[in-house]
Amino acid sequence: MKITVMTMTLTSKRQTVFPMEWCHREGLANGGPLNVFDLGKDGLLIRPIKSPGHEAIRKLLKQTPVGKHSPRQAAAIVNQALRQVRDESGSH
Repeated sequence: MKITVMTMTLTSKRQTVFPMEWCHREGLANGGPLNVFDLGKDGLLIRPIKSPGHEAIRKLLKQTPVGKHSPRQAAAIVNQALRQVRDESGSH
């Protein structure tokens, strides 16, 4: 793995611009959500949140328990399926 060192600037409004090459490589050229992990004195770890693929979502939703569900229960089932897909794909 090649490690590239870059300098970025953080404005007084806590804004920054990420390197375009990284944004393209991670599929974030038009922006998108990121997870940021505070590693204390070791810095921050920034990873894009990758959407699960359609096939993975379809597969997990087929496992949904049959029967009537309240809107809250349905939302919980969908959220659990999405968490499983993200965990399986290594995206957090």
